[in-house]
Amino acid sequence: MDAVSEETVTQETKSLQAELPPALARSQRLASALSSYARALTFENRSRRNLYRLAGLAPRTRDKVFSIILMIIIGATLVLPMSASVLYYAFIASPGYASEVRFIVRSSVPYLSRDRYSSDSVEPKAKIIQDTAILLNYLSSPAIIQDLEKHVDLRHIYGRDDIDRLSRLKTDATQDDTLKYWKKHYSASVNTKSGIIEMEVTAYTPKEAHDLANLVLKLGEQQVNQLSAGMWNDLLVSTQRDVDNATKEVSDLRGKLRDTQNKTGVFDVDMSATSIITVLTNIESSIADLKSRRMALAQSVSASAPQVSEIDRRIAGLEEQAKDLRAKTAGTAADSEGNLADYSSMFNKLNLDVKMAESRLKAAISDLEKVKLVSSLQLVYVDTFTDATVPDTDKYPRVTLNLFLSLLAFTALCGAACGTVLFIRKKLD
Repeated sequence: MDAVSEETVTQETKSLQAELPPALARSQRLASALSSYARALTFENRSRRNLYRLAGLAPRTRDKVFSIILMIIIGATLVLPMSASVLYYAFIASPGYASEVRFIVRSSVPYLSRDRYSSDSVEPKAKIIQDTAILLNYLSSPAIIQDLEKHVDLRHIYGRDDIDRLSRLKTDATQDDTLKYWKKHYSASVNTKSGIIEMEVTAYTPKEAHDLANLVLKLGEQQVNQLSAGMWNDLLVSTQRDVDNATKEVSDLRGKLRDTQNKTGVFDVDMSATSIITVLTNIESSIADLKSRRMALAQSVSASAPQVSEIDRRIAGLEEQAKDLRAKTAGTAADSEGNLADYSSMFNKLNLDVKMAESRLKAAISDLEKVKLVSSLQLVYVDTFTDATVPDTDKYPRVTLNLFLSLLAFTALCGAACGTVLFIRKKLD
């Protein structure tokens, strides 16, 4: 609709210009041109740069400055870094040799059941998982650095002069710096289903990588065994204390039993009862015999005869002895020191206490012997089913991968910097 209106206005303007004088027509054409130019400036683009372009007055100096800045940025963030990366990875970087080893953690400790020590040998799965986790944690902890430095010179292996500056360990590296460096040259992963651990150790000669991998395995095995040995040493002290306590208890109870025997005069209740019964039987037999003699004598002499009186006196004495013996077995003794029934209850309790204490002592001694046996063994084994390899070729640096990643990183950096400059340029427009 606007185009039709403009065309109609243009035709009317041309018809009017044809009717006007030449000077007035020229003025009219100039006014029309200025109107069209103003309309183009209004609707085409409002930016200062387009205004300059339409007017033929482009700011060439500023464009040159921004172009120079963009070229500098591209060179500084992409060309130079990529050139340095190619030069480093292709000609300067020291080759790294990786020794690989696969192993599994096994335990020789018998499974401890609720009775503390069972004869069944069952491999404790939970303990193996724990030992594996301890081993992996140890291999990436400051303790591994301390233990390695006791056997090898890490600063010679990783910090000598023939290793390039970017790869070598600094001569003034702290323990934390050494640990960070070690984590870059060591890796380990575990298969959760099979428990197989794959470990890789990197050094700058094949032999050093191989020897270092074997040393790390040895130190890891020693560390886990030291932790287990500490537990068993504590258990050894505990079982020895149990044996000492049980021994003292048995000794005290036996002393108490001995004192009771001395106090009561009874060594064995059964033997004493048998002896009393035998004596009592003899006395009763004597009483029966004397009574028979008295009855026979009473038929020939009077009841007041001296012979009858003597027999009655002897019968009374024997009956008194029989009464005392019966009191010592189950009745009430005249001297109130107790009877065999009381002694039997007392001795049965003491003998039961002694037997129970002896049983505890026997169990404690058995536990102590088992703990001594287990603590003298190596509890955890690191079984390598593939020996540490001696690498033939270097594995690091991975030139192609590293260059590709460098290209991506520097391209992103360059794009961000150039985008920032173009954004600023647009804002200035």
